[in-house]
Amino acid sequence: MKGLDGIVDKALLAVGLLLLLVFIGSFPLMPEQGQAQYTNYTSSESSAASASSWSYLRPSKTLTPQEVVQIQLKALQQNDGSDSGIITVFNFSSPISKISVGPIEHFRVMVRDPVYKPMLNFKSYKKGNMVITGKSAYQLVVLTTENDIKVAYLFMLARQTKGYYKGCWLTVGVVRLDDNRPVYSA
Repeated sequence: MKGLDGIVDKALLAVGLLLLLVFIGSFPLMPEQGQAQYTNYTSSESSAASASSWSYLRPSKTLTPQEVVQIQLKALQQNDGSDSGIITVFNFSSPISKISVGPIEHFRVMVRDPVYKPMLNFKSYKKGNMVITGKSAYQLVVLTTENDIKVAYLFMLARQTKGYYKGCWLTVGVVRLDDNRPVYSA
């Protein structure tokens, strides 16, 4: 009986390792910035067609922290019905942020919360000077919504030191800076 338990344990370990390899093998290689997928869509309220080059971009070691913030801002500004902008921003979230926020479905709900909703399809933005200290970067951004309301956010990034995204700049949090609302971080 003891020998049978050892065989079963080894078989389960082998199956587990095999499943892990299949899982790891299912992840695509890290695409470069120029390999964006384009999404065409038309709004039901408008006959104008748009193309979003920010759809589903992923982090790259070649991107600067300024470019990472720029990609996320443009993606949110051009978010479409399939949430390609929100997905792009989620792709640039650090692993720690993804653990705290949860799966993409939770992230989609969080972005639609009143604290972050002004970030969706805003009209324009202005960026302050980026502050980079070692492996951290901070960017103040003031968005102007479609209703001409100005809302300030602080993007916080960190250069990843290990894992799949080692060397990439990823967002560890975005904080709304507003005197009239409580401040939350993601």
